[in-house]
Amino acid sequence: MKLRLKQSIFTLFTILFFTFMNAQESDVKKALSLARVKKEGKIHIFQVNRIEDTFIEGIDLSESFNMYPNTIFELIENVGYDQITEKILVSNSIKINTSNVLTPVDATKTTIAAATNYPEHKEETNVEIEPVLFPKVAELTPYISQVNTKKEFLLDYEVELAVVYSKDVKRADDINNQLLGFMVVMDYSDRESQLRDYDTDHPELAVGFTDSKSHETFFPVGAILVIPKDWKNYYKELNLKLWRNNEIKQNDFPKNLYWDVPKITEETLKLGSKKIWTLKGNPISLLQKNYIEKGTIVITGTPGGVIFTTPTKGYIIRNAIKYSLLFKFFSWKPKEYVINQFVKKLRKQDQYLKEGEIIKAEISNLGYIKSTVISE
Repeated sequence: MKLRLKQSIFTLFTILFFTFMNAQESDVKKALSLARVKKEGKIHIFQVNRIEDTFIEGIDLSESFNMYPNTIFELIENVGYDQITEKILVSNSIKINTSNVLTPVDATKTTIAAATNYPEHKEETNVEIEPVLFPKVAELTPYISQVNTKKEFLLDYEVELAVVYSKDVKRADDINNQLLGFMVVMDYSDRESQLRDYDTDHPELAVGFTDSKSHETFFPVGAILVIPKDWKNYYKELNLKLWRNNEIKQNDFPKNLYWDVPKITEETLKLGSKKIWTLKGNPISLLQKNYIEKGTIVITGTPGGVIFTTPTKGYIIRNAIKYSLLFKFFSWKPKEYVINQFVKKLRKQDQYLKEGEIIKAEISNLGYIKSTVISE
């Protein structure tokens, strides 16, 4: 009896072990999950199989191949995707403290950002335009970090799927001949300045978006860059989620994007290096050159569930009439009055992020971000 029990346990363990190994092999062959780590004065590239708040666990590929490039794509180019996969399947993992985990990429001068690119988000913000693009200019911060707010901010969250190009893109179809990397990112915003600067006559220019989203600490990213072998059939089923103090606020899939990755790429190339946006009063373009340089990050838009909304047409009409009745004809600034009233309303409602709140963003297979709100 005891012998049969032992044999049954051994058989069950063997089945579970090989099931796990087959699943791991299948996952690795579908996509690499790579991080950059600071170790012994060098950048090491790791294949990551576990992420926690205090550490990541994975395989040191740089040590395995005796190769220490600055970027993840360099390692793949020099070693080969399949060779990396084979090495992963026969290597042992080690733990690395979070303090030594770098952002998986370095931000180029500008990040390409898409707005109103999910149906629910477009509806909740009362916007009636097609998706728009704008530049975001901010340093990346780690997956466990703080986001700074100020008294004058109306701080809001957005979880987004980010795409990183591995090669230059001079024509839209260039993306068909390269690997793409994917990350979870947070796009924090100061909604007060966004509301005040927004040009209602030219919403397609996304005026005010760049300034409101380009503050320090407003761009945390996940620990890993996930590089699927077949990106076209990979990213659309990823699940974006965001929690505010453990309460889920955002939940959607990239298959619902108005503009998918190829379309965003195409529209970006049309805009090129035209300086049609401003940052702190200075003209700025979406691209530095007339093509997308390798390493450029695109953030594809946020799902519904943010705090932000804009004044409805009814609200604007009511307050414009009120303004006219206050005999403001000699300094006619109805837009400014309406926005001032709307901002007062938002501050009274007190729904925007405050010190001490915890925001967690996650995308399936891409890891997570955890931000603590700190008041400056």
